[in-house]
This record gives sequence, C-alpha cells and structure tokens, in this order.
Amino acid sequence: MNDTEADAEQRRIVARCMHHMPDSMNIKEAYVLMIMLYKAGILSYYLADLDAADDTGHILDQDGYDQKVEFTNYCSHFNDEQYTKIDPKTGRITFFLHDMSTVPISIDIDQFQSLESICLRYCRLLIMELGNLPVLKTIKFCHCNPSMFENVPEGLQLSSIKKVVIDSTTIYGTRLNSNLSSFLKIFPNTLEELIFSNTTREDSDEILHVLQNDDLCFRHNLTTIHMRDCKLNDDDLKQLVFEIRERFPNLHTLNVSFNNIKSLCGISDRIKQDPSIPNNELCKLNLRLNPIWKQICGKYNPIWKQIYDDDGGGDTLNATKDPKEIAALVTVLDKFDGISNLGAHSSHKYEPKIEYALRINIAGRKELMRGKSSRRSNNADDEDKPIMNRALWPLILERAYSNSSEIYNFERCGWGDVSSSERDEKDDVTISKDVESKKCATGLFHLVHYFYAPVMIEDRGGSTTTTTTATTNITNYNSSESSNSNNNNNDSTRNEWKGKRKRK
Repeated sequence: MNDTEADAEQRRIVARCMHHMPDSMNIKEAYVLMIMLYKAGILSYYLADLDAADDTGHILDQDGYDQKVEFTNYCSHFNDEQYTKIDPKTGRITFFLHDMSTVPISIDIDQFQSLESICLRYCRLLIMELGNLPVLKTIKFCHCNPSMFENVPEGLQLSSIKKVVIDSTTIYGTRLNSNLSSFLKIFPNTLEELIFSNTTREDSDEILHVLQNDDLCFRHNLTTIHMRDCKLNDDDLKQLVFEIRERFPNLHTLNVSFNNIKSLCGISDRIKQDPSIPNNELCKLNLRLNPIWKQICGKYNPIWKQIYDDDGGGDTLNATKDPKEIAALVTVLDKFDGISNLGAHSSHKYEPKIEYALRINIAGRKELMRGKSSRRSNNADDEDKPIMNRALWPLILERAYSNSSEIYNFERCGWGDVSSSERDEKDDVTISKDVESKKCATGLFHLVHYFYAPVMIEDRGGSTTTTTTATTNITNYNSSESSNSNNNNNDSTRNEWKGKRKRK
C-alpha cells in the first residue's frame, strides 16, 4: 500500500469511528485523537471485530468467552478520566494518558494546546513537539524505557512544567545510571514538585546523589520531594533531611512513605550535636508505611475501639513503644518546628507525645519564635520574646484552633498514599465531619500560656523571664497528660469559642 492509499485508508477508518466521540469534545482535537488511535492499531482492531460479530453484535474473544463488541471496550479515551479529561467549557483536552507500548509518541501531540497534564507510559523516546505545549504543568513518566533517559533530544525544553513524576523504574531494572542529571536539565527553574516512586535501590542512590551534588536550575523553587517506595533506609532519610534539604531553601514537603525507615535516633543525635538548622521550611514529613510508623501511630477501629497497625497486625493501643524513638521524633519536631503532619489520615491516632508536639507546631509556634533570630537587644531576655502585633492575637488564636485538625492528613490533601477504596468510602460530608472531630485546643492553650500571657503581663508592667524561658524545648512538657485530655475537652472548647464569636 503506497502513501496515497494509506492516507485514504486512514481517513476512511477515522471517519467511520468519529460518531463515537463525545459531543462535548472539541471536534478538531477529537479528530487528532482518532488519528492517534488509528496509528496505534486500536481502530482497525475494533472494526475487524465489529465486522466479524454476529447479528447481536457479539463475538467470541481469544479465551472463548462471549463478548459484545463496543467501542468503549477497545478505547477508554472518550469516557474514562484515567485516560482523558476534557474541559467542560471549551471541550479541549486537559489531561492525556499516552500509552506507547506499541507506538511512539505521536507528533500530533502538540495539537492539544490546552493540555495541562500528560502521562507517558512505556515511552522509549521523547520528541521535540512536547516543548510546544504552552500550558503543560505536569508530566508523568511511567514504566518508561532506559533509552528515554539516555537519548534526550538536543534543545528540548519543557518550560512550563511545575511537577515531574518518574514512576516504576523497576520494570526494566536499573535504568537511570548517570543519565538523571542530564535528563532533569530539560525542566525549567520554576519546577516545584519532583516525585519518584517504586525505584530500584541503584536508581535511588543516583537520585540522592544528583539531589545533593548537582547544581539544578530549579533548586530555589522546588517545594516538594517525594521518594515513595524507593528502598530508602535510616541513613538515606538523614541525608534528605540535612544535606539535601539545605540545598533546596523552599522545600516544605518531604514524602518518604513506603520505605524501610526504622529509626529517627540518628537524626535526633545529629540535631543534638549541631542544633543549627538552616533553611528550616519543612511543614510535612510523610513517614507512613515505614517500620518506624508503628511507633508513631496506629489506625483506629471505631467498632472494636482499638488502634491497629496499617497492615492489620494487631492491637497497637497498648503495644510496647520504644521511648528512645518517641523522644527522637519529639526532638525532630522541636527543632523542625514547622512540621505539622507526618502522613496520618483521619482514621489514625498519633502517639500522645507526638500528637502534642504536632499540635503545638500547627498552632504557629514557629512563626511566633521567628522574631528571636532577627531581634537585637541589650537585654538577653528581650531577645527571647517574639515580636507580634497585639492586634493580631485574636486572629492568631482563632486560626490555631481552626487549623488544629490538619495534623491529620485528610483524603483531600493529596499525599498520594490513600487507596482508591479509602477515597471512595468517604464523601465530602464525611470528610468534613472527620475534620471537625479532630479539632483540638491544645495548640491554642500553648500559645496563650507561653506567648500571649507573657505579652499581657509585659503590657501590665510585669516580668516574663520565667515564662519565655519555658518555650525553648517541648520535650519538657507533660505532653502525655495534655494529649489524653484533648478529646474530653474538644466539644466544650468548640462551644466556648462559638459563644465568644457570637458575643463579638
């Protein structure tokens, strides 16, 4: 078949299938998508089965089962948001999953000018046309071939990308080697999220090496690093928390879930040896599904009124906890005082001392103490007093209570560790109730006792030396007692605050 005949055959088959496109899709982009499906062999396969079907539209599949020949069984791009998402206002494609197990990336991909997110599956080679997508913000590489990292087209720049996901390198074994550094150069200095998942141990070593040693152009803008199921250990986490974090001054989220992290004592010991922590912007440290997780919290079953491991491994409410590990994590939360979430969901329950430390952090302890480092005074005691506009205190205290539930990561927050079944089980109303039930005034009381009260005493001419000194280390607090009383006080505290707002 010559080129003319091939073009005619393509037009004939595409025209025969065009009626399957949804009315809401932009017709030009629908036609381009049909051509891509034709080149992948999907349309020809569908029409061959349709022609072979009986009068009822059924055919025996290769396993001998009776199957109705329907277009949606051969192509899910028009009715499944896992493959394609369409802007309801413009009809243009905003997300596209491109499966290249049989064909390369289509050069027509740049016809989708409203494409914001793309997933390239089984990609062997990138093409320059990807650089012609002006609003592309997210790109995911899933099960891609090693050649994709080795042979990046010269001059390719994905200048609008904010989020990069590299998933499942294990399907081909080790494949990054020394190519990751050059591969990351195609992304702009505005990149904010870098996500790795399900990598080999060798690839994880390469990732850590590049993050620590390469002068990446997006170093000052990166806010999030995920290394989920990347075979990480205690030393790797220490490297991420110290050497790598310091190279990314705006990094606020670190996800190391589903690894082999067993202890935080190494991090705690290093903090004690060198308490200076530059670029301390961490807000979220996801430790879920690591061996250390059993020391942090369990999963609450409201029917049996017991707390279980995530893997269902028995009642952990009364399980023996390692005091050294709990103390180590409290030390970490004391020094990294912006961390307010460790990856627990609304169905989890933190260990009391850990929950107390998280509640103090989410209340805003870090922001109130920031004045210490910038304030200069002839009186050493004055330098311990946070600088804060008195008029802001009502807002600060109300916010401390309103945000208190966020130490638990609700399904809407997008950590990526919630199963589809967990998401489906909870609607927005249920999630809202979960949020409300997790609110607690512990952090608010801490601010009042150690920050607001000294301000009031100072305004009245009293001394605050003793009180301000007490804020320096949360490990001395009676956190267990405070956390155990949280649930009993929640309802009365909420009612009291509602009454105050009404009186205002």
